[in-house]
Amino acid sequence: MKKLMCSMVMASTLISSTYASDILAVVNGENITTEVAPKSFKTLDKKMQSKIINKLIEKRLASDYALKTDIVKTEKYKKVLTHILSLGQDTKKKKNGSLVDVVKEKTIKGYTKEQLSSKKGLLAFDLLLDQKSENMKPSDKVLEKYYKDRKYKYDTPAQIELLSIVVNKESLAKKIIKKLQNAKDKLQEFSIEAKKHSLAPTAKNHGYLGKMPIEALNSQLKPLLKDKKRGYFSEKPVKTEFGYEVFYVLNDIPEYKSTFDGVKDTVKDEYIQKTVKNWAMNKIEELKKKATIKIVNK
Repeated sequence: MKKLMCSMVMASTLISSTYASDILAVVNGENITTEVAPKSFKTLDKKMQSKIINKLIEKRLASDYALKTDIVKTEKYKKVLTHILSLGQDTKKKKNGSLVDVVKEKTIKGYTKEQLSSKKGLLAFDLLLDQKSENMKPSDKVLEKYYKDRKYKYDTPAQIELLSIVVNKESLAKKIIKKLQNAKDKLQEFSIEAKKHSLAPTAKNHGYLGKMPIEALNSQLKPLLKDKKRGYFSEKPVKTEFGYEVFYVLNDIPEYKSTFDGVKDTVKDEYIQKTVKNWAMNKIEELKKKATIKIVNK
């Protein structure tokens, strides 16, 4: 199962400060400084700085919580931490004929004590969430209810993928249509004509408009295109607010009605992801309520 949450370890920008560190907040008697803030922190406006400080407080609380759990005793934690901290380090120093474990070194090149503690704690929290997701075994009954409540997410409406050429004169649009009718490779000819004549910004991209639900087409285009299949192009110019248009159907995508059995694996992954994410958010809120927090940077 892929990671259920973006890695808090990788998302946390831990850098070696090129300036004296400033205290941003104090959480349960421990300082949070600019050592664990983005390098650009001091250049940001107060509103953005405030958001970053609040995020750093949440990360510190999650980190401290996770470091007190048994996850830090697991081989997986030790192995991943060793790998993360070994990046850019000389991990093959020998001591009495054996490799020195970089995790056990008192100092790690490139990291301050605060940065190192943050890396360890955020990794622990991340792996704690992975462990929770792996241990979850939701029943089919629970998953089916989750699916039914969100069935719209798994169904796909009928869609159409379109190319378009927009010109000012109806006579030119008719000439383009005639060229398409006589062309052996009509899609290639459409692309050539779009780049040569279309006034729309999409001209440089072969006139590509993209995919859209049939129901999203306006009242003018819907009756003209709703039943058209791949390879169809306008038989006559279509007058729109933009000019005279010629359309080409690149693809027609039929409606898809999902079934629980057909999307069960996807539903399970999403259910677990959401459940674990909610647990994490609730846990951090719980820790915030119990913590003594003072924001220093105003």
